[in-house]
Amino acid sequence: MMPYLSDRRRIELALPAEMLDPVVRVMLERGKNAEDDKCLDLVKAAIREPFEGVDPAKRAKLQRRVTALRVELLAPYEGRPIVLTFQMLIIWLRDMIEDGTLDLVEGSAFALATDDLIARVIQHEDLVLKTQKSAIKNAHKLRRNLEIRGYYPGRGLPQAGAA
Repeated sequence: MMPYLSDRRRIELALPAEMLDPVVRVMLERGKNAEDDKCLDLVKAAIREPFEGVDPAKRAKLQRRVTALRVELLAPYEGRPIVLTFQMLIIWLRDMIEDGTLDLVEGSAFALATDDLIARVIQHEDLVLKTQKSAIKNAHKLRRNLEIRGYYPGRGLPQAGAA
């Protein structure tokens, strides 16, 4: 049985996969190979996982909120290199995992998809290095934008007086 999750927490848990979904769909090609198909399926499953057991009307409302948030947050990156957007999202995720904001549940669809995607980044380190500074800056900006909206509070913004 899944522990109680507030609507906000469900959105926070679904948002990383929701943010990755359109980027991964550009980078990977359905039907090209089994690995791409599996990764795409895992990302879709990860979007649905936080809403399991929620009544259908409420689930639809929460999923619409997650989608609207994704559209709003990714709008500034339309037309930018996909590798930059992807790298920004991976850095954002890595930072949230490292500071405990987000836990990857071992064996969950999102943990499996993230492992796969990070392994793919490592294979293309030459591309990643070109956009790394910009991706780091944009990952911090994304985190601040989310915190301003009340998501993942207390970790992304520097504290007053912090060195």
